[in-house]
Amino acid sequence: MRFFKHKITTVILLVSITTIIFSGACMSNVSAAELVVVVIDPGHGGSNLGTDYLPIPEKNYTMAVALYMKEQLEKYQNVQVYLTHSEDIDMSLEKRAEFADKVHADFVFSLHFNMSISHILYGSEVWVPSEGMLYSQGYSVANEFLTQFEEMGLFNRGIKTRIGSKGTDYYGIIRQCALRNIPAVIVEHCHVDHNNDAPYIQSPEKLKEFGVRDAEAVARYFGLVSKDGKTDYSGYAPLAVPVPSNRVYNDTTAPTHVSANLLNYDKTGKYATVELTALDAESPIQYYSYSYDNGLTWSLLQPWTKGSPTITVSVNMEYGKKENLIFKAYNLYDKSTDSNVIRLSSVN
Repeated sequence: MRFFKHKITTVILLVSITTIIFSGACMSNVSAAELVVVVIDPGHGGSNLGTDYLPIPEKNYTMAVALYMKEQLEKYQNVQVYLTHSEDIDMSLEKRAEFADKVHADFVFSLHFNMSISHILYGSEVWVPSEGMLYSQGYSVANEFLTQFEEMGLFNRGIKTRIGSKGTDYYGIIRQCALRNIPAVIVEHCHVDHNNDAPYIQSPEKLKEFGVRDAEAVARYFGLVSKDGKTDYSGYAPLAVPVPSNRVYNDTTAPTHVSANLLNYDKTGKYATVELTALDAESPIQYYSYSYDNGLTWSLLQPWTKGSPTITVSVNMEYGKKENLIFKAYNLYDKSTDSNVIRLSSVN
């Protein structure tokens, strides 16, 4: 097992948006008594553009945020920070992990931005290793990142694992680092293809905030103290996460139950008040959507109240003849289940 340390190097960058991604044990509090070695991995590079939904490819955003993150982390004591690459080059995931191993990294943070095939998802998420202490370390630091992003106003899509066809971690940077016993996480800052998230990447100032927030998440996790003494996280305790005795698998099934109970229907104002219940034993419910044209079109995804199996929602039915109302509930892994149909034509 690697020991936790901290460290950072400094690079000043003027970024232009036109050029700019159980054993029963628990993790104890991490402190910066020793030097911590942090490796920041700007996702993609070279011919690997990453998400290219926007005119500027993902690789430009990840490099911008990585440099800002590095600059901010270098304001702390007892931390050494490296980038896997600082130029726009092709670099395999194996080479990135080899670099981290060579510099004796205590953690690898792979920075990314997201999009969905359907372009309906929004928010931030972090992918973590699926086994042992690496899982516990990854989950704990992921919690720090998502806390920062929630403070920015982004939707928290959760902390996730993904298992590939060979029964190991699906994502190469996590898998390659795990082979070298290095904890690594993939930080998906937001979705570039959704109106909720797009404003967060539209200026160097917003990208810098991501970099600063990323650095603060790491500083809190490792209990760093700033060089000027104004910020002291040495007494901070990150989330203690039990070490799982078995691999933590991702949820591959949809919610087991979704029901919709009409509480009130204002025919004149075209508003329906509905009690929604959704159950999933494997992962939390994350969004809901609705349709009042028999599933031909669906509303934008709406956030589900975290931790609650039942919520009450109000639906604006707009104009025209609306006869049926149906809902979908989505879990942590975006699997959805439809509710029963509410037949408005039968309401007195």
